[in-house]
Amino acid sequence: MVKNKENLTKSFGMIENSMEKMWDMWLVSLGSLASTQEQIENMTRKQLDQNKVAREELAKLEQDLNKQMRLNQEQFQKMVEEAVVNTYQDVNDANRQMIADLSKQVVDLNKQVAELSKQFQKFSKKPAKN
Repeated sequence: MVKNKENLTKSFGMIENSMEKMWDMWLVSLGSLASTQEQIENMTRKQLDQNKVAREELAKLEQDLNKQMRLNQEQFQKMVEEAVVNTYQDVNDANRQMIADLSKQVVDLNKQVAELSKQFQKFSKKPAKN
C-alpha cells in the first residue's frame, strides 16, 4: 500500500509537472500568437499607410497631368489661331498683289487700246490710194 501511495504521489507529481509544462507551452503559444497578431496589425497599418500615400500621389499626379493637358491645349489653340491668322494674311497679301497686277494689266491694256484707237483713227483719215 505504501508503494501504491508512492506511485500515486509520483503520478500526481508527474501530472502536476505536465500541467505546469502545458501551461508554460500555452503561455508561450499565446505570447507568440499575440506577437504574430501585432506584427500582422503593424504590417496592415504600414500597407494602409503606403496605400494612402500612393493614392495621394496618384491624385497629385492626376492634377498635374490635368494642368499640363490644359496648358498644352491652350498652346495648341494659340498655335492653330496663329496659323489661321498667318494663312489668312498670306492669302490677303496674295490677293492684293494679284489685284494690283491685274489693275496694272488693265491700265496697260487701256493704254494699248487707246494707242490702237489713235492709230485706227489716223489710218481711217488717210485717203485711200488707188
